[in-house]
Amino acid sequence: MLKRLAVALTVTTALLASAVAKAETLRFGHANAPGEVLNDLFNEFAEKVKERSGGELEIQVFPSEQLGKEVDLIQQVKFGALDISAPSMPAMAGLVPALEMASTPFLWTDWAEAEQVLRGPAFEPLWDELRDQHNIVPLTKISYWGWRNFTFTDREVRKPEDMAGLKIRVPESPIWVEMIRAFGAAPTPIPFGEVYTALQQKTVDGQENPIPTIYSRKYYEVQGVLTLDRHMLQNNTVLISKITWDRLSEEHQKILREEAEAISKKNSELQQGRERDMLEEIRKSGRTKIIEDVDIEAFKAAMEPVYPQLAERWGQENWQRLQDAIAEIRKQ
Repeated sequence: MLKRLAVALTVTTALLASAVAKAETLRFGHANAPGEVLNDLFNEFAEKVKERSGGELEIQVFPSEQLGKEVDLIQQVKFGALDISAPSMPAMAGLVPALEMASTPFLWTDWAEAEQVLRGPAFEPLWDELRDQHNIVPLTKISYWGWRNFTFTDREVRKPEDMAGLKIRVPESPIWVEMIRAFGAAPTPIPFGEVYTALQQKTVDGQENPIPTIYSRKYYEVQGVLTLDRHMLQNNTVLISKITWDRLSEEHQKILREEAEAISKKNSELQQGRERDMLEEIRKSGRTKIIEDVDIEAFKAAMEPVYPQLAERWGQENWQRLQDAIAEIRKQ
């Protein structure tokens, strides 16, 4: 009887342990809102992970900064309070300043060039630093969100001098502050979720974002001018806390990485098509005048004195490695 009881207890314990193992739930907080393609893809990511893991991994998705602002979510991931998030690379500059280099104004020729460099060895030491010093592991390092452009309440901006005296909303990241100052305007940090209201109430005179954000967040409804200067390329990531990562099985790690890469690739393809369509919808709305004859060279010239200051913060070695990688691609 005692032997049977011992066996029964062992089996029961094993079953309970198995049940606990199958109850692994990961929390995924991000800034994208319903209606944006990335929000839909993050939900698809959660479904695919659950399906492939046989229900052993479940992901609860919290959009629209429900769990905190973008920079707060990164800190939560670092300390294991949040499992997964999907910030832009510059948002991580508070941890690894050189990750901000990906958003250097007027750096990239096109998306293909950026993708090749960001996936290559030039950025590898930065991802290693993020993992080793800040407990954050990238599930995917690159996902296209779009070229960033300016919108203004009513001023037609074609060159930096046209921005003189304007208050421009910027994200909480140093590179934006330096860029706006270089163009002669006043950088005004405002949380992402409060931008529409700030534009509507004229707390600021303008903002800058990719076309999909300008469209989905309806900024064009309260901004009379859209200047297509394509000053930055925004790249998003999907990150997981190393504290979470280390407790997962290799199989579960593989599933998360593969599914994150799958949605990132899908997003990059979808978003580029949507970017064109959304710009056309903004044009058709008649609410916003689209400025296309922009003096890009004048904007680049205004940025030239700023690059050495930025490189100082990023580390000269990191900046040179990036420049060398870009030069090598352009020789091909």
